[in-house]
Amino acid sequence: MKTYLPSRVAIECIDDAVVLSKRHFWPLLRLSVIPLLLYSATVYTTYLWHMPYWARLLFGLLWYATFGFVEAVTVVGAWELLHARNLDALAVWRRVFRRFFTVLFAAWIRIYLILLGIVALIAPGLYFLGIYFAVPTVIVIEDLGLWASLKRSRSLALGSIWGILLSIGVAWIIVVLVAFFIPRGLTQLGVSYSSPLRLLLSIGWAAVVVPFRSALSARVYLEIRTRKEGYDLQHLMGSLTDALPPTAALGSIR
Repeated sequence: MKTYLPSRVAIECIDDAVVLSKRHFWPLLRLSVIPLLLYSATVYTTYLWHMPYWARLLFGLLWYATFGFVEAVTVVGAWELLHARNLDALAVWRRVFRRFFTVLFAAWIRIYLILLGIVALIAPGLYFLGIYFAVPTVIVIEDLGLWASLKRSRSLALGSIWGILLSIGVAWIIVVLVAFFIPRGLTQLGVSYSSPLRLLLSIGWAAVVVPFRSALSARVYLEIRTRKEGYDLQHLMGSLTDALPPTAALGSIR
């Protein structure tokens, strides 16, 4: 079966994402300030308050929802940067708000499918991570509805699962493992559960990885669309007088 994201290209996507996120770290992070603050408040509340199980479930929904919006707004920003366009925060947020409920429910569906799959046998979780790699990217970039975006992501992923897991999957696992071990490492060091250091480090880690994750998602999505659908040619033909085509913009990144 033909692959549209070979291992070598997947690794190149990681390199490009590192460069892009380092070069535009603060602009990408500023885009996500509002949902990131809501995410921080949710984490802070769950750290300090003793809640019944049902309350923790509700806060978990809020937690995943806010991070879904962090991903959505920053991936649009990364997409604009990949096309060598200036970032317009207001325009980016308009695109996200236009699909507010779609982003919300897609974030829940995606993360719970991944988590349930990992709890079950691990492999199904990785499969869901692979086929839904482009959620919420396709929602905000292609302006798709909930079920259409899930189908679209799966369609793009077919033939590229291994490359997606090698790039986005490995990055996702590393981010989750570091987030998992931060509070446990602090416990081993004798830091109390009520210490603000726990919250600061958890939120700080989330903020550090947001620009890179969004850059990587946008870069992998662009690569697959280019190889599978000839996106760079479509873009060039549709905007001959617009900003640089993505292939030229990538040359400036590298």
